[in-house]
Amino acid sequence: MALRDMAKEYRVNTALLELRMKQLQVAQRRARQKEVKFRLKQRIGCLRVLINESRKTAFVLEHYYERGGQQHENKRAV
Repeated sequence: MALRDMAKEYRVNTALLELRMKQLQVAQRRARQKEVKFRLKQRIGCLRVLINESRKTAFVLEHYYERGGQQHENKRAV
């Protein structure tokens, strides 16, 4: 599998994680119990971390062969 193909897989998985996060945000707004809202907030926070890491990985994979691949390691992915 080529790096660009791997990057595409990361982008697809990122979109799925973003969809799930939006679903949890809707559930959080509709929740009435504080405990439920709190747990959903925690899950959303974990998903944000996964989404950001996935975006960064996809970006690095997409641009790996540009000037040696190391200059993008500490850049923002989007």
